[in-house]
Amino acid sequence: MTCWLKQTRWILIGVVLAGFVTYASALDPNRLPSQYVREQWTTETRFPGGGVKGIAQTADGYLWVGTDRGLIRFDGFDFKPISFTSITTAPNVSMLQLLTDARGTLWIRPEGAYLVRQEDGKFESVRYGLDAITAVSRDNNDGVLVSSIGQGTFRLRADAVQKLGPDSPPVISLAETADGKIWIGTLGDGLFLLTSGRATYVKAGLPDRKINCLLAIGSDELWVGTDTGLYRGNGKDFRRIELPSFLGNVQVLSILRDRDSNIWVGTTRGLLRINAKGISFSEENELRGDGGINALFEDREGNLWIGGARGLGRIRDSAFLTYSSVGDRRFEHNGPVYVDPEGRTWMAPAQGGLYVLQNGRVQPVISIPPNEVVYSISGRADVVWAGRQRGGLTRLRFRNGAIASESYTEANGLAQNSAYAVLFMRAAMALRGPAC
Repeated sequence: MTCWLKQTRWILIGVVLAGFVTYASALDPNRLPSQYVREQWTTETRFPGGGVKGIAQTADGYLWVGTDRGLIRFDGFDFKPISFTSITTAPNVSMLQLLTDARGTLWIRPEGAYLVRQEDGKFESVRYGLDAITAVSRDNNDGVLVSSIGQGTFRLRADAVQKLGPDSPPVISLAETADGKIWIGTLGDGLFLLTSGRATYVKAGLPDRKINCLLAIGSDELWVGTDTGLYRGNGKDFRRIELPSFLGNVQVLSILRDRDSNIWVGTTRGLLRINAKGISFSEENELRGDGGINALFEDREGNLWIGGARGLGRIRDSAFLTYSSVGDRRFEHNGPVYVDPEGRTWMAPAQGGLYVLQNGRVQPVISIPPNEVVYSISGRADVVWAGRQRGGLTRLRFRNGAIASESYTEANGLAQNSAYAVLFMRAAMALRGPAC
């Protein structure tokens, strides 16, 4: 029996990993971020790592997660901490960056002055004579770009090293354009463009000199994340992206472009999605905690993986629409749901209150207190009736975009007890005709 269980488990893991490598479409840009299916693994559940700094996927389908407590491998079921004892004796080394090159090799930048490379299932330290590596990025071919304090920027391919530019201020972000230009973001000295072995300082509308992350699209488009906001430019001129005003001068930590051309932006306040339909925002409180969204990654299925200060999250599409986020505790335990003839959805959580969903947005019905339990919802035409635990029966209708309400309680002859209110409402609906 034990042997059979082990075989079954490995078969299931194989199915999951096979699913990881199956092509699927990207996240539907027509949905709100809250309408995707979400899963989260945090330090309070079964996630063994701490804050997530990097995410990558290898050709065998495994997902690799770099955290401030070490490297973790995820097979779809379990998280397995990976030991680097053969490379370093320091326990729980913080992993700062992860990526795979075009050949499928996994590159890891631990805290320290070296890189780690995984090939054929084995990890090896890769030094190339470089000291104090501060940034690593995938290049346009089959290698990686790295920057080292006091030595400059290099391209690493297999066992070859090519120096690309001179020494520069401490580099924390790198990106290569389709035509081979290399953008260099520094810790406090601004943005540089590296061409023909020469690094040129670029200001052009960038007031912040700390460049946290870069995203190059094609040959001329560059997105820049700084401590004071998000910028987009062509190398000659950058303009600030107007984000929701309540975010203020938000710190941008990570940027990703998915296969459907959505731009995802991780910040200290939550997650942004930018596309032709505008800007959507999700707080991601459970993942970011007091930190932020440090890492973004799109897997081969088109799922979006989010690395935050408190763990790992996955966002994916499904045949069903989700109307509340994982962190929205108002809808943890739902009660009655009713869809009116206008397509509005009325929802009464078990803990109290009444909400209406219209055009993808949820708003509370102010006339019903958030601690008042609604036991039943029904209606006809433009009228909706709610049977309440203590407030009797309430009639609701939309007028000029606002919800008007009228309550029927003991004062006008209706027993306030909720059971009588529900019976009264159902009787009223029966007299008016079949419910919609």
